[in-house]
Amino acid sequence: MKNKKLFLLYALISFLLIITINKFKLPPYEQLKIVFHKFFPQSQIENKIIEDPIIYKYKKKRKQILSNFKIFPKIKIVKYSPGVNIWTDRAYYNQKNDTKINDLFLLKQQRHNSKDIIINSKKDIKIVRVKCALNNNQIYKDWNKLDYELLIIGESCIHDKVYSKKYNAGRVVIFSGGPISSDPIFLSRSIDDIEIDN
Repeated sequence: MKNKKLFLLYALISFLLIITINKFKLPPYEQLKIVFHKFFPQSQIENKIIEDPIIYKYKKKRKQILSNFKIFPKIKIVKYSPGVNIWTDRAYYNQKNDTKINDLFLLKQQRHNSKDIIINSKKDIKIVRVKCALNNNQIYKDWNKLDYELLIIGESCIHDKVYSKKYNAGRVVIFSGGPISSDPIFLSRSIDDIEIDN
């Protein structure tokens, strides 16, 4: 009888410990996850429970987007709104300070575009960029660093620091960003005032 009580107490403590480790991702959560991935790489449990919720949510949303396109558009200009996908071929969106960019237009490009984007603006234009620390950011040395950050989380880059630059009406060559990922591009003008050469 005593042994049975000890066993039940041990089982209860073990269960509570496992729940706590999983919920708060305490050590050795990461080590257990690595072991699980090694032995069960294709399991349904891995896809729905073990993965971080944000990754699972991203993959689900990306799958929906992929099913809607046979060929992704290279460039598209849309009015920015919270939750909109930043790139044409990825389900990444901004998660911080949306109110700062609600009046801007988003120039959507492909996530790994490496070509310059050439626009002709009928009026003076302000361009806002969000940089990733892993990219070559030399182009931003003469840009104005803004006093707020955004948060666009991707698999290869996290874009957060925000810069802006004003251009006179006419031809403007926009560096796409890279080499890890293209950088988000926001414009102060709509498609009615802009022609894209690409």
